[in-house]
Amino acid sequence: MVTTGTYRAAVARTFGPPEVLGIADLPVAPLAPGSIRVAVRVGGVNPVGAAIRSGSFGGGTPFVPGTEFAGVVTEVAAEVTGVAVGDEVVGFGTPGSDAELVVTSADRVVAKPADLSWELAGAVGAVGQTALTVLDALQLSPEAPVLVHGGSGGVGTVLVQLLVAAGIPVVATASAARADYLRDLGATPLAYGPDLPAQLKAEYPSGFAASIDLAGTPQAGAIGQAVREAGGAAVTIALGSARSHGIPLIQVQRSQARLTRLLADAASGRLRMPVQSLPLAEVVEAHRRLDSGHALGKTVLDLSDNPYLPKAA
Repeated sequence: MVTTGTYRAAVARTFGPPEVLGIADLPVAPLAPGSIRVAVRVGGVNPVGAAIRSGSFGGGTPFVPGTEFAGVVTEVAAEVTGVAVGDEVVGFGTPGSDAELVVTSADRVVAKPADLSWELAGAVGAVGQTALTVLDALQLSPEAPVLVHGGSGGVGTVLVQLLVAAGIPVVATASAARADYLRDLGATPLAYGPDLPAQLKAEYPSGFAASIDLAGTPQAGAIGQAVREAGGAAVTIALGSARSHGIPLIQVQRSQARLTRLLADAASGRLRMPVQSLPLAEVVEAHRRLDSGHALGKTVLDLSDNPYLPKAA
């Protein structure tokens, strides 16, 4: 089916706070060779999207945010194989996915498990692949505990579960209100506070195998340095921490294999993720939650009213 007309998308016409975002009608462009078009059912909202919106990553405007989605294939270029119109898919690494339609390639989507909810399918990909990249980079063993800064966010929620499943003890920082949540995931919670470095030294004199900064925690630099001096590793996924504290930055590696594993774990219940859904029209509020740094789990955009979706989707 050839799609024509216009589609709704979140658009930032300049860099700045969440309020620079709005909803616009964009023209549907002809499908280029090697591409597929997907009607988005759920669009993921991630910290990297907020960083791009703020101007921290450079680039140009206007642009459509979003890099992950779950939806239904509506159009396939003639030479594309392995994907067909009507397939339910989950996509990754595709700019402009906070929209009713997104164009990508067949090697950037995988099949959505039939028994996995749309919300979870659109939520676990980016944060989960980030968590898997961290684990692959560190090659940890169960002999010593790992310190995770920002354990209750999207990446932290997945990372803590993966570490616990591997038998690795986890100490995770978050606000005091998230303590029970972290315990439920299998981690020992620690509340943020000005005496956190001293508290860690007193309660864990043997140190940590690694300090993993997921939230740009202000104390991550001092704690990471202490962990390194004791023979452990310190890494971050926050560009600000890398620039300010000299902590090695993890460059996320995404693949179909990683995403397929995450979706299978989510479908089986081995991987849990609290998901908060907002309609596309509330993309500003979604980005406000990102900027607050206090969102639990993952926020996604619900496009169930997308007119390009099949009625059953």
